[in-house]
Amino acid sequence: MTPHQHPDTHRSPVLGRRRLLGLAAAGAGAAMLGAPAAAAGVDRRRGRIKPTIGGGSLERPATGPGPAFRVAAADMVLVKNWDFGHAGTITGISSMNQQFQYHDQFGTIGNGTNYGAVIVAPDAANALPGQPIQDPNNPVRTFHPYSMRTYLVPLNGATTVSPTQHNAGSGSFQAKWTAPNGGSLLGRDLLWETRVRYVTPPYFWFAIWTCGNIWQRGAEIDVVESFGYDNGGGYTNYDGRYWHSGVIGGTNSVYYHADWGAAMASRGITSFDGSQYHVWQCLYKADDTYEIYVDGILVQWGVIHWTVGGAQGAEPINMSFIFDGGWGHTKVASVNHPLPASELQGKYYEWDYSRIYMSA
Repeated sequence: MTPHQHPDTHRSPVLGRRRLLGLAAAGAGAAMLGAPAAAAGVDRRRGRIKPTIGGGSLERPATGPGPAFRVAAADMVLVKNWDFGHAGTITGISSMNQQFQYHDQFGTIGNGTNYGAVIVAPDAANALPGQPIQDPNNPVRTFHPYSMRTYLVPLNGATTVSPTQHNAGSGSFQAKWTAPNGGSLLGRDLLWETRVRYVTPPYFWFAIWTCGNIWQRGAEIDVVESFGYDNGGGYTNYDGRYWHSGVIGGTNSVYYHADWGAAMASRGITSFDGSQYHVWQCLYKADDTYEIYVDGILVQWGVIHWTVGGAQGAEPINMSFIFDGGWGHTKVASVNHPLPASELQGKYYEWDYSRIYMSA
């Protein structure tokens, strides 16, 4: 994730709400946009269907629920179903290793040297040279009946972690599968939906985002990005109640960078509890327009071309799907602070599922 301007101070108190998982048959057709999907599918938690991951195309679709909220007008086909947990499709580290990698598409484990925490590999077979490997006694990823948790851990016995020393590790991950293009170059609508919650320490860095195999100030879509800033005067975001959504290399209709809380409120979101599950959706259409939703609420929209820099007619790029549950940033002053390693204990990002749909 490229460095972003940190927000101005926020003063509004924030409460929480919980969004339950909606289920629908993929390709069932759209009703009212933004409405929860009808329960036409079968909950895999009851063991009545066997979900599959899918091959990432209409010819090799996945088995599983439709979108939790019907934000797309077109019928959507589930092509990737990363359902974390023992009852899902990503049941443990073996299936995790098959579907995901522990570095970015450029071969770095900390967004170059930007991130304070570097990604920890599960084992030597899935590690880059010099990459930290998980300590079984202090794991960065654990699997549960219906979710996977990723953690932040001190490295090499550090008692104080610092972004500039990169002595913290994270359980961040990136899909091995990529979409060949996006928008008009893909030639169909794509919907990316992820359900996640987090319990975070000061200076955390959280993002669900996508970019391509070449990056020059875009193209990039930040479905959500939040970090645990300290702006002084007691104005902090340690619990992730504030966040922003938008693109680099395209247009944004909602201006988040000046004040995240005010921008959220402009979309009707005056309370947000990150410790409860929320559903994030990015709908990128074949006409190069995009829409970003949380819990069915439209929070950002605009136009972006899926090319180098997001420029119309520029070199096409592919689309990677990135899940950052990290900590610290060396280029963002409000999260570039040391922290006692004990502050990382009991903190986590919990991933229920991430799914990709394409229009038929």
